[in-house]
Amino acid sequence: MSRKMIIMACTLAFLLVLSLLEQTIVLRITDTALENARGVIADIREGELKEAMKKSREMDISWDEQAVWLEMMVDHKSTDEVRYAFSRLLAALEQEDSATAMVYACELEGAIEHVYERQALTIENII
Repeated sequence: MSRKMIIMACTLAFLLVLSLLEQTIVLRITDTALENARGVIADIREGELKEAMKKSREMDISWDEQAVWLEMMVDHKSTDEVRYAFSRLLAALEQEDSATAMVYACELEGAIEHVYERQALTIENII
């Protein structure tokens, strides 16, 4: 094998490993956020708005800390959508409006799911 072929093969292998590492990090962050968002949805469903507010604030802080890393790997638009959803959810919870809070909590869940789906190493995303 020529030297160029070896370099190309090594580069391709390195990029593949780097991509898989990125996917793992994004999946871990979004899985944790999804689990927490579903907990908030359950609290709202049960009428526990104070608990939902507490969890939402904790999630918001955690998301901001992790978004620094995510924004290096994913489109900023995706992480911004999550931030906007947090803002709307927190506003609804502060008003103690459970119906609107439920809508925004579900929107938050969808925005978090979308972060991973947009970056997933799938045929649809490659094409």
